[in-house]
Amino acid sequence: MKGARLLGWYFKKNWWRYLITLLSIVISVFLRTISPDVIERTVNAINSNTLTTEFVYYGFGMLLGAAVLSYLFSSITNYLKGWLFQDLLYDTKLKLLKSIFRQDGDFFEEYYSGDLIGRSTSDSFAVARVVSFQFFDFAATIITLAVAFIKMISKDAILTLYVMIPMPLIFIVVLILRPKISRNWRMVREENSRLNNLVMESVNNVKLIRGFNKEEFDKEKLSASATKAYQIERRSIYLRAMFGPTFRLILIITQGIVLTLGSFLIVNNRGFTVGELISFNLYLGMFSWPLFQLGNQISVFSQSRVSIERIEEILKKEPTIQDKINAIDVPKLEVIEFRNFNFKYPKAEGTTLKNINLKVEQGKTLGIVGKTGSGKSTLVKQLLRMYPLTETGCIRINGINITNYKKQSLRENIAFVPQESELFSRTVLANILMGEGKDSSYSVEEAIKMADFEKDIPYLTNGLDTKVGEGGMTLSGGQRQRASIARALLKNSEVLVLDDSLSAVDGVTEKNILESLKKYRANKTNIIIAHRLSAVIEADKIVVLDKGTITEEGTHEELMAKQGWYYTQYKNQELKGEKDEI
Repeated sequence: MKGARLLGWYFKKNWWRYLITLLSIVISVFLRTISPDVIERTVNAINSNTLTTEFVYYGFGMLLGAAVLSYLFSSITNYLKGWLFQDLLYDTKLKLLKSIFRQDGDFFEEYYSGDLIGRSTSDSFAVARVVSFQFFDFAATIITLAVAFIKMISKDAILTLYVMIPMPLIFIVVLILRPKISRNWRMVREENSRLNNLVMESVNNVKLIRGFNKEEFDKEKLSASATKAYQIERRSIYLRAMFGPTFRLILIITQGIVLTLGSFLIVNNRGFTVGELISFNLYLGMFSWPLFQLGNQISVFSQSRVSIERIEEILKKEPTIQDKINAIDVPKLEVIEFRNFNFKYPKAEGTTLKNINLKVEQGKTLGIVGKTGSGKSTLVKQLLRMYPLTETGCIRINGINITNYKKQSLRENIAFVPQESELFSRTVLANILMGEGKDSSYSVEEAIKMADFEKDIPYLTNGLDTKVGEGGMTLSGGQRQRASIARALLKNSEVLVLDDSLSAVDGVTEKNILESLKKYRANKTNIIIAHRLSAVIEADKIVVLDKGTITEEGTHEELMAKQGWYYTQYKNQELKGEKDEI
């Protein structure tokens, strides 16, 4: 039922392909019945000494024609099955990606990257395969069973009845093993997702692991997870392996029944011929092998049901933050205002931001400083609406509550450079061009110059066409930050947020970037989060956060005059000349 609900749209979209494939399967099955009938007539003719040359040619022609037609219709069936498989695999992955991209920050706290990759690859493959190859294989099995059963009945109904006696054993085995296979397969998928997460963590943090000489520890951790996944999957294989011997045993029993009773009928002249015994055995094989496959197919369907449920879980997941029906686009970000604003992460116990009152006007630069964990990054992320807002207090854009604007419109008007500079495994140029948007008025060269990244280009292997590697690992920390800043500056958005994005650059480079902001973004809003206070000295307003509340605010001169935390920290940094952790 769940599979029908999830994939009903696909059946409607390709109903004619399914119909052609099913018709092709029906014709192929009926062509397979020609051989036993020809063999029966040939054997009976030999026994009765009535075999003629003409009949031999006729029989050969019938078998050759059936083989050619069977090849033709089998090719059509296989082509359509392959086409439907690839098409659904693409559609399923695309729908999953669209669903994932729509989600908000809390979604990625519940579903980890390795798990989502597993759903987008292995589970998508399993679903596409069951709706194409497995579906038609199952249809072919049912049709073959029906045709073979009718043919056996036409030969001898009593003999067919005896043959059917052991068959209920198959369904008893299926009923017992199917629930166990389904439960175990879910455990297999979940454990593989955990293993994917661990592998991704190890690959992404390989430098850190080597730096702390933790290769053996990491190897043991991965080995333990892989062993557990192997043990669970091995149990799944054992359960599925029980089907084969069961069906082979039943096939041997039924063949024994046919040979014994068939021989009795022939010896006692009960109207049963040697040719009919041979064709009956051929039809029994035609009936028994699909019955054996039926057990495996039921097993596969049980496993696929788990994959369907895992995909459906993501597709049905609605973003926590929904635009209002009458939500509007942001015309221009002129004034940003926090009014008695409080914020709590969805799964956190305490409140992260408390009673924030802050106003930033267009063309101004806001500096945000404070101790580690004081809520600086959390504060600016609220402008992007990454998490649901609390009911206490509000954020206003141009005097209108932020919840009245479309999420996409807000994000289009904000360029955000996170603490960890995220780069893709592409060229430097491709990474910077990702910032290109509707308001871009600067060239790539200008954005690079503003980010003071220009001086590094000659030292890159292939200049802007240099591939940065996984996560930008081939670039230094400062180069990654400046590439990320260039990408944000290329966007030329109304608001630029630098979340401690100058921490890995030297003092001269920092000064050059700040000068560029002052020159090229004079009429736009800039928000700079910094540990190094030199980055915010010239800001129009600086706020100090501590445990989620604003404890100090003002210009650099005003905060120095108050001789509070800012004053002490600035003096320490000035005297030591170090990037102390704040």
